[in-house]
Amino acid sequence: MVIASLWVLSIVGSWCNFWTLFYIVFILLHTVLVLYEKYEGKVDPFAEKAMHEIKKQYAVFDTKFLRFRGDG
Repeated sequence: MVIASLWVLSIVGSWCNFWTLFYIVFILLHTVLVLYEKYEGKVDPFAEKAMHEIKKQYAVFDTKFLRFRGDG
């Protein structure tokens, strides 16, 4: 996961310089925060459903792959 994230970051970084990326991320973060505050009541139920689904998928992954390894 970390390797894929760094690879994507290097691809995006090759398109523009650090300050441009910093500015874009800064603007996006502030925009997302303002939109979240405005629509918090609509976002929270969706986020709860998404978190429930993520936990369900992790439980399946855990039983199929992580616990499959055994004790040693």
